Amino acid sequence: MKLLICNWKENKTLKEAIHYKKSIENCNYKNTKLIICPQYPLIPVMHSPKYFLGAQDVSECKNGNYTGEVSAECLKSLDVQYVIIGHYERDLYFLENEEKQRKKIQNALEQNLKIILPVGETLMEYQLGKTKEVIEQKLKTLLLEIPVSQRTNVMIAYEPIWRVGKNLPLNKKEVFDTIISIKQWLYNNNFPNNPVLYGGGLTLEDMQKLGEIDGFLLGNLSLDAEKMCQILENFQNSTNIYKT
Repeated sequence: MKLLICNWKENKTLKEAIHYKKSIENCNYKNTKLIICPQYPLIPVMHSPKYFLGAQDVSECKNGNYTGEVSAECLKSLDVQYVIIGHYERDLYFLENEEKQRKKIQNALEQNLKIILPVGETLMEYQLGKTKEVIEQKLKTLLLEIPVSQRTNVMIAYEPIWRVGKNLPLNKKEVFDTIISIKQWLYNNNFPNNPVLYGGGLTLEDMQKLGEIDGFLLGNLSLDAEKMCQILENFQNSTNIYKT
């Protein structure tokens, strides 16, 4: 079963979200676990038996006097089951660091939320051949303190920072080599069956090239409901096995 995660980022109004929801509900698909991550205010109107709900972020703080923040407990009460933590745009635009990300992961896991953790390298790191080193350091920093009993609640999305938002040519071998190295690190550190997805400047053609992997983290490509239906229907005959 494929995993598809739709990260809407700061897109869609209430009217647009409702239209999107109806389109997906009318889409005929199977063999795919779909997770939609809208902006916070749209979460209550996006409930549907056709997919799961995720959030794009969560507060590093618990409930309290933290104006503008949204707690893991609040997300749980809204039937959110997944949360993206550590997306590079949080660091780029809001100066989020790994200390904050560790707190967010802890708070989310305390509420039994499942973590979607994007990892990836900058263009300079890629050109210097440091992709594996950079990713493993982030995994070590953010994941090793997670209790073994909660480690099944984590999935990784390899998302090269230098490809996000850009339709650059995709090197299938490089992507597969990196995903294999992530899976090996996870296995060696008691994360034996955690899925590893791919994201970053994806096109429909890219997704076809990478059909064997566990799934995809989609940004701009996920905003068009008709395209999403096409993607979902294309996965109906997928042979990839991911037990949910």
